[in-house]
Amino acid sequence: MYSRFTKYNRYAKYNNIWNGIIAGLILPILGFFLSREVKLPEATLSEYWSIFMNSTFEVNKDIIVFSLLPNMAFFYLLFFQWRIDEAAKGLVIVTLVLGGLSFLLTT
Repeated sequence: MYSRFTKYNRYAKYNNIWNGIIAGLILPILGFFLSREVKLPEATLSEYWSIFMNSTFEVNKDIIVFSLLPNMAFFYLLFFQWRIDEAAKGLVIVTLVLGGLSFLLTT
């Protein structure tokens, strides 16, 4: 259930699957906002959303990948730096589900 480092880890109180799931749902939204600031800073959020919804597969793929980048960075922190495996498991589950859904919705 817990990793062998849990009792020595100051982040052990965050080591449950629900914290990873919540982070996995929030971080892609923040990544979407960040992708708007990087790719089209002059566009409003509604314009960027309409571009995302009505554009080609290549543009959608770029936005989706950019939105999932915060999940990958946070996975590095959870799994390799802080060693809280259960939260990392929740993050990976959500990332795989979101990646699969985005693949299905953009094809």
